[in-house]
Amino acid sequence: MKNGSLKGKHFLTLEDFTPEELRYLLDLSIQLKREKKAGIDQKKNIGKNMLLLFEMESTRTRCSFETAAPDLGMGTTYLSNSHFGTKETIKDSMRVFSAMYDVIAYRGMEHEQLLKMAEYSTIPIINGYTMHEHPTQMLADFMTLDEVYGREGYKGKTFVYIGRGGACCAFSYAVACAMFGMNFKFITSFMSLEEAVSRLTKEEQETFYKEVPKGTRIDGWSGAMPEEQKKFVRELYAKYNPQCTFTETEDVNEIKGADVVSTENWGFFTNKAITWLPGIVKYKDYQVNRELMERTENPDAIFIHMLPATHNADHSGARKLVDSISDPELKKFLEKGFEVTDEVFEANAEYIFREAENRQHTIKAVTYAVMGNDAEG
Repeated sequence: MKNGSLKGKHFLTLEDFTPEELRYLLDLSIQLKREKKAGIDQKKNIGKNMLLLFEMESTRTRCSFETAAPDLGMGTTYLSNSHFGTKETIKDSMRVFSAMYDVIAYRGMEHEQLLKMAEYSTIPIINGYTMHEHPTQMLADFMTLDEVYGREGYKGKTFVYIGRGGACCAFSYAVACAMFGMNFKFITSFMSLEEAVSRLTKEEQETFYKEVPKGTRIDGWSGAMPEEQKKFVRELYAKYNPQCTFTETEDVNEIKGADVVSTENWGFFTNKAITWLPGIVKYKDYQVNRELMERTENPDAIFIHMLPATHNADHSGARKLVDSISDPELKKFLEKGFEVTDEVFEANAEYIFREAENRQHTIKAVTYAVMGNDAEG
């Protein structure tokens, strides 16, 4: 790629770029990681400033931006409680931000808001997560696969995402696989809320309905990837990697042949513990455990996880749920892990925490590129 070809561009979604441009970012990430390990000065942007506008909690994404920016010589401002979007219009805020900063990192729920920000911004914006897509995470994952399999050694292999997270996490991986040339399978449950509740004990049902009245809509319950997203993914495959396949299914046995397996936490920790029970009924059979990994029939299959992971009951959110359950079998099941067991997680910790570290290097690469720096240094 030509020097500076991504200068000034927003990094909002993977599909805004070509596979060649994304490959450039992965190669740049690997270069910057190598330089950091070697102690090479990377301060190409002294005197420049980054705004971190975060409307959602964050660990790895925030840490990555707040360490990558100083490595590049940039100052940072973390902003989570401003007038933005509530007491001041997005347009006015963006005019202020564009005058004071050189690049913005944004993390929030609504992708439409991010697009509106980009419309009014005169400086690059980097998407640190919206409910549409998590593009910097995808770069970190594929950088990790580069390191595991060799540069582009993942091409033609099969990536399986299993469990919850169709509209954002599974969609993000599907887009990434379509762009980078991997087969993609999304294995999830289509169980309705009513069916899940019907499988609870009478006592559990009564307690659940006290917290969640009958007829209440639970956001994200479906789990499936929306039809318009599946259509979009198929179009990406047809355009860039027609030799690869895309599948969505409820059949856990479809994990056969997987080279890479991933999942996401079950995401019930925003409400009282009892309200999580139907979701556990829904996804229990999709837990990534040793038996599931054996079903791949691939002894070399690896497991990755973007984190945070509930691979045991050692944090307060998981503990609250486990302690509220009277069913000894379910309690025993969850003690071993929720979406993934501790056994599988720890056996693949090398990949998972390399994946986490690579968030820093890929975010640095995106920042480096949109600021107009040269990959050859």
